[in-house]
Amino acid sequence: MLSPLFEPRPWTRSKKLPAGSANGAILGDMIIAKVAFAPQAFVRDAQRIAVTPDHILLHLYMSGGFNGMISGEQASIGPGRVAVIDLAHEVRTRAYASNTLSLIVPRALLGGIVPGTLKPRLDPLRNDLLAAYMRSLQERSTQMSEDEVEGTVSDAADFLRRLLIKPDFTSRNAQDADDDLLSLAEAAIRDNLAIGKLSPEFLAEKLRISRASLYRVFAPHGGIMRYVQERRLIAVRAALSDPLETRKLSRIAADLGFNSEAHFSRAFRQRFGTTASEYRREQMEASAQTQLTSPEVVNRWWVEVAARGHPTGA
Repeated sequence: MLSPLFEPRPWTRSKKLPAGSANGAILGDMIIAKVAFAPQAFVRDAQRIAVTPDHILLHLYMSGGFNGMISGEQASIGPGRVAVIDLAHEVRTRAYASNTLSLIVPRALLGGIVPGTLKPRLDPLRNDLLAAYMRSLQERSTQMSEDEVEGTVSDAADFLRRLLIKPDFTSRNAQDADDDLLSLAEAAIRDNLAIGKLSPEFLAEKLRISRASLYRVFAPHGGIMRYVQERRLIAVRAALSDPLETRKLSRIAADLGFNSEAHFSRAFRQRFGTTASEYRREQMEASAQTQLTSPEVVNRWWVEVAARGHPTGA
């Protein structure tokens, strides 16, 4: 699947082939995917650039990392950091065993970013916002209908242009600032769902904002604690949709902050109209029927999206 972009190579002199797995979705002109891999080197040469130069790869490392050349510069990327990889440049990296999230966007969708203008790393605020956005997008992609794709692609393009291109990011308007705060709050909630009493006080301290600001941002969403409950249920649903997820249902619920299995069962059924076990079985059956048995579908995507030269969102 990666062959149009990279040549994976063993990190050492071992003859054992590099291994990895990916699970994700093609959303119109974007791809969002969870990718895990063993230690290996990645090489992108002139031949590959000639065929697939027209994408930007945003690569969030949730664990692991790499050292090497991306976007025309030497870079070191560790956990919690997003690597900004302009695929118009060569890539030569040595990666540790990693769990990552990849968002791949055609250059045209971002207004045709000129090669050489993107830096491989973002400042802390932009990095955290992008990481939060990517995690939310991946979570939503597991349940997205075809009717939602066009709007999602358009919103993502607007967000990425503002984040990557706008020269003075700190001068964003009040609505954008509130949206960014909500994204960071959502990430803080997601990272701490195991805390049974995930309180407004905890979040305000975590985000270094006043409780009044926190309440204002969450008012349109029914309040903070209602939002926390919704995030727990959505996180469980996303885990149950993931074919790479191996935890038992009871463990997933406990890890995401449900102290009572009975309460979790009632809440899940009330919210989604089915039991969690039935939902998981349906998702695994659907995944087995629709999973790619050949990389050709993705390989064609690299070339066809670039050939169109413009976003379609379809």
